[in-house]
Amino acid sequence: MRSLHLVRVVLGSILVLILTSPAWPWDDLGHMVVCEIAFQELNEKGRQEVTRLIRMDDRFTTFAESCTWPDNPKQRSSEHYVNVPRNFKAFTAQACPLASACVFTAIEKDMAVLMDSTDDKVKLDSLKFLGHWIGDLHQPIHVSFEDDRGGGRIQTSGPCGVNLHGVWDGCIVTMKLGTDWRVLARDLRKSISASDRATWTSTKVEMWVNESLDIARSPGVTYCVREGQSCAYEPGSPTYDPGKAEKVVVVDNAYLERNAPIVAERLKQAGVRLGHLLNTSLGK
Repeated sequence: MRSLHLVRVVLGSILVLILTSPAWPWDDLGHMVVCEIAFQELNEKGRQEVTRLIRMDDRFTTFAESCTWPDNPKQRSSEHYVNVPRNFKAFTAQACPLASACVFTAIEKDMAVLMDSTDDKVKLDSLKFLGHWIGDLHQPIHVSFEDDRGGGRIQTSGPCGVNLHGVWDGCIVTMKLGTDWRVLARDLRKSISASDRATWTSTKVEMWVNESLDIARSPGVTYCVREGQSCAYEPGSPTYDPGKAEKVVVVDNAYLERNAPIVAERLKQAGVRLGHLLNTSLGK
């Protein structure tokens, strides 16, 4: 009888977790929001072409959901981010400072496929990849430092219970913005003005990445600490030392409140810019 009772308790716990957990991992939510905003930004021809390609997919029925594909499982792992030196100033071109491949080369590669390829299967894959890359580059600490793995070597205290990278990948979104990607995309898009669209699409990709880098290095994110021309892991430690304990950043409600507007803005910018790229490549 005790074993039967134990089984019932375990099954009950699993059921509670299923019913109370989001249907998608946190980081997937942001990508779906970005790609849903982008889909709504498409011109008629662009939307028809995206819809046509997605209908050939054997896993996804919406463009928004398809943008989670490069993470599940992780594909082309070195292209989801761009690492910079600690004393890096700013990007002036679409080039990877520390590697042969990064989010810059990924975007260039998949944009070329969408514009020039006649192979629909290849174009479908590049469509899903491009949607993901634009989301990634607008997440501020995807533009980061290699030694701390983009905040993966920075622990946090507070309700998120994840490292700093995870806080920005999803916790701020789910804790402060919402958990339904359709509703969140709709609500965010309502606040985008024609002036926003014109401003956000008038700059080049390297400027979008500079925006993320500036946010990542700002004091309110507490990712790094300015020391002269460099941004150190912590005072007195220029980089993360694997032999030492990881630093802990306090991510409390004030932190989440302070940074939620930044995350909302980045989701909107990513969606509008992705829509613009797709109109350029598929909507003409």
